[in-house]
Amino acid sequence: MKFRKLNILTALALAVAIVFTACSKDDGPIPERIGIEQVPAITMNLDPQKKDNIDTIRLATPAAFTGKFKVAMIFPSSEKPASVDIVVRKNNLPTTSTVVSNANVKVFKAGVTSFPTSLTVTAAEIAALFGAPVALHDAYDFAPDIYVGEKKYQAFPTTGAGSGSGVIGMNSIGFYEYVRISVKN
Repeated sequence: MKFRKLNILTALALAVAIVFTACSKDDGPIPERIGIEQVPAITMNLDPQKKDNIDTIRLATPAAFTGKFKVAMIFPSSEKPASVDIVVRKNNLPTTSTVVSNANVKVFKAGVTSFPTSLTVTAAEIAALFGAPVALHDAYDFAPDIYVGEKKYQAFPTTGAGSGSGVIGMNSIGFYEYVRISVKN
């Protein structure tokens, strides 16, 4: 009986020693060794607001098109980025295709530092930027490249999801990640 009590006490002492030596100050939901960067949330909205944040250039009258959109902070009281470059991605999206490529991205407006900011774009500016006239089924996506300190968060990186991907579901309450301008008949 005495030997059994000794085994129980030894096992209990060993368990207590393991539990107390296994703890560290680095435990928790996010360990200290993992850095978290605060990237400001930027929204891009057409002005005036349109369904699905899509505007249209009519192929018959591209010179008549003037697109207006607003770049703003989702949370105005949060820390602002050092600057934002508004970039535009060009794709040709026939009605049967939804495949989007990030291979053709140009800077539309560099160094935006005040928010909210309203911008306008014409079909002629888009054509000059890409060196070709707008064509049927072209889609131009405008989104922010966000600079935090010296680090750049791209809207449309060549690989992976960018800052233009945004927070999923935010568009249901009016915060869009990018503005799309499509060319249609």
